[in-house]
Amino acid sequence: MSTYVFGDLHGCFDEFIKLLEKVNFNPKLDNLVLTGDLIGRGPKPLETLEYLLNLKKTNPNSLHAVLGNHDLNFLAVAYGVHKAKHRDRLEPLLQSNLLPQILEFYLSLPLLYVNHEQKFIVSHAGIYPKWGLNQAHEYSNLIFKLMQDPIDRMILLSNMYGDKPDACTEDLKKSDLPLWRFILSAFTRMRLTKDGINLDYGHSNCSVSQASEESLYPWFKFCPQFLYNSIPYRVIFGHWAALNGQCNVKNIIALDTGCVWGNELTCYCTQSGEKFSVKSKVHID
Repeated sequence: MSTYVFGDLHGCFDEFIKLLEKVNFNPKLDNLVLTGDLIGRGPKPLETLEYLLNLKKTNPNSLHAVLGNHDLNFLAVAYGVHKAKHRDRLEPLLQSNLLPQILEFYLSLPLLYVNHEQKFIVSHAGIYPKWGLNQAHEYSNLIFKLMQDPIDRMILLSNMYGDKPDACTEDLKKSDLPLWRFILSAFTRMRLTKDGINLDYGHSNCSVSQASEESLYPWFKFCPQFLYNSIPYRVIFGHWAALNGQCNVKNIIALDTGCVWGNELTCYCTQSGEKFSVKSKVHID
């Protein structure tokens, strides 16, 4: 039995299947973990989620995933609190008779997946450097519970966008909605400055060198404390395609290699530590 963690799919279904075949994925024996952004801008969002729904039915314990910013955007659109953008290619999902099942699946996903047996964790954008593993897990559970309540869900999805707050302070921890927004931003949109989180979507596709010139940094540059516990956890994340899967930090694995932008789709075997990739068939301007 093997466990494979896949970087951001973005609805690139053909590449997803090709990479599953490349690693000889066996849905009855192997486990699949996804770093979020399952859909958004890619060509086949419905086919992607149909496959995942079928896998979940076949072997419920074999599939795990976390929410990414594009997944949250889809939920906000599906629940009517934001308007769909054509470039996100959400129409096949919104018009599908599978929409109720897709929403149920998405509401079952956390912001943080922890595998204590293999000692790895998965988050879409990484882990906010001032949080330890316990704090990150607590905040993930808080958002998960909010998403189960229809009223709290609508409040959360309606107010999740904004450039503030950009740091987790003691005062912020005493609030509700601002704290909720920060938690979502940290788990799904995070790029850091020396003062806090930069949430400008204009930086989403900038290169690492461009980001450096503007004093933007990947989260792992700030040395999360929990990585140095006596029993370290590997942290696996996606989100920032410009990193191209490179971070060169022990126990941190970046997996978004920009398949939807014409580069590659990458996965990581947690047992062997190997990465596998296939070339993209698509390019989104």
